[in-house]
Amino acid sequence: MECRRKSLPITGDAFAKFAEYGPLRMAEPVYYGEESKLKQTMIVDMHCHVLPGVDDGPETMEDSMLLLEEAVRQHVDAMIVTPHFHPARYQVYASQIQEGLARLNEEIQKAGLPITLLPGQECYFYSDLIRELDAGNVLTMAGTRYVLVEFDPGAIYSVLRGAVRSLMSSGYYPIIAHYERYQCLKGNTERLSQLRYDGAMLQMNFDTALARDGLFRKNPWRQLLREGYVDFLGSDTHGMDFRPPHIDSVVQWMRAEVEPGLTENILERNIRLLLNP
Repeated sequence: MECRRKSLPITGDAFAKFAEYGPLRMAEPVYYGEESKLKQTMIVDMHCHVLPGVDDGPETMEDSMLLLEEAVRQHVDAMIVTPHFHPARYQVYASQIQEGLARLNEEIQKAGLPITLLPGQECYFYSDLIRELDAGNVLTMAGTRYVLVEFDPGAIYSVLRGAVRSLMSSGYYPIIAHYERYQCLKGNTERLSQLRYDGAMLQMNFDTALARDGLFRKNPWRQLLREGYVDFLGSDTHGMDFRPPHIDSVVQWMRAEVEPGLTENILERNIRLLLNP
């Protein structure tokens, strides 16, 4: 199958990176029961906090397993676990993630849950982040050169753009986590396009698309999604009692309301390109 990204206005270095991949390596289609509106697709939650006891996600193994059981119920096939790395709050290092992931995978095998977990991290951008990435102390996404990066919600635009350029010049491909949170980007498609031109990709939380359009007020984030200003969706779940996943509901809305090619790009093609460099 030929790789096309006509629905995503990516140019510059980011477009060149995707062009390198060539044909997509598609897995066998997954079919769900008649009760679900989902069609042959693989759902990957690429932003989630499921490891127990490492950040502000689940506290216990039991909490993590409840969250994973719910993810499976919502037809999630794989998750990239992304514990926080924040120098002032959560200094979670790669070794802790690998150890926690090994223990959680043991429990998954015992329970027979049909889900795959991959290592990653949500990295707060600060002056030494690239040094930590280069040293292997902080993780990229599933062992690739992609980095899920977050900022202070009140960060000014020049900080975001400078971070994108620094990561790109160091050989990393930044994915801006839950970009809808940043005041400097709200309603500004020119800035979103500029960040993409510089090489960034944009991740929106699934829950952001849940708020329905009303008679007098529309959900602006749904419109941005429809217009293609989203490259990835992630739950950013922290447990069943803190931002539980609503992935199934959003996927069904997208299949009904969003252009099919764009839906496929966001839900499947982009994540396959990330995982198969």
